[in-house]
Amino acid sequence: MKIAVLVKQVPDLEATVEIASDKDLRIEDRYVCSFFDEIAMEAALAVKAAAPDAQLTAFSAGGRRAVDALRRAVAMGIDQVEHLGDETLDGADSLVVASVLASRLKAFGPSLVLAGKQAGDDDMAAVGPMVAALLGMPHASAVVSLKVDAAAGTVEVGREVEGEVWTLKAPLPALVTAEKGLAEPRIPVVTRVMKAMKAKIPNVPLTELGVAAPIPGARTRHVRYAPPPSRPAVTMLTEPFPANVDELARRLEQAGVLA
Repeated sequence: MKIAVLVKQVPDLEATVEIASDKDLRIEDRYVCSFFDEIAMEAALAVKAAAPDAQLTAFSAGGRRAVDALRRAVAMGIDQVEHLGDETLDGADSLVVASVLASRLKAFGPSLVLAGKQAGDDDMAAVGPMVAALLGMPHASAVVSLKVDAAAGTVEVGREVEGEVWTLKAPLPALVTAEKGLAEPRIPVVTRVMKAMKAKIPNVPLTELGVAAPIPGARTRHVRYAPPPSRPAVTMLTEPFPANVDELARRLEQAGVLA
């Protein structure tokens, strides 16, 4: 059984992000593998633990930074990795990235595709479902449990919906995106980190994927970047409860919030 895991390198959540211009951001050089993608990798490793014959391969589409996400995959224990494309994909929209990934996966022929429910930079939560649609396979998003029955050719997942967990079953091949709670990403041991740093990451150019440049299919474009609006001044009520309730009501009336 072949299992594909889709990963992406994103800015660290603590990295400083500034607006350089209407079209550009200035991002501190601190990048990590997307958190939800690490959950997907850990889930793939759990499937392999139950089915040792499973073959795990991680794929990442993009420029040089994509290689770092793949090194993280090697450090975590993923069998094989592939870097797809080049810097022309940096800044590409979700559909373009999904098209590149789907092109490679079509030839790879996985039984199961795992991905994070959303990337840690744009939070679009679009690439996984788009890949499934392009491949014509069923998918389940934001799953918190996963059970693969290779003999029966099915996958059973749990999804949290309004406080409940719904159990769904789909035929393989299928695509699943991981939600927090599906697995706890491991911290790679030092020996595997060293192996990952030395690993040669194979690259599949866009020409071999049958994708022409400029890449067709983009549906979105960046109009401009703008900072969030400044927060208004905050007034703290010093009276203890319940005396501060009357004061709050009076201030809301003055502001026109209460009639």
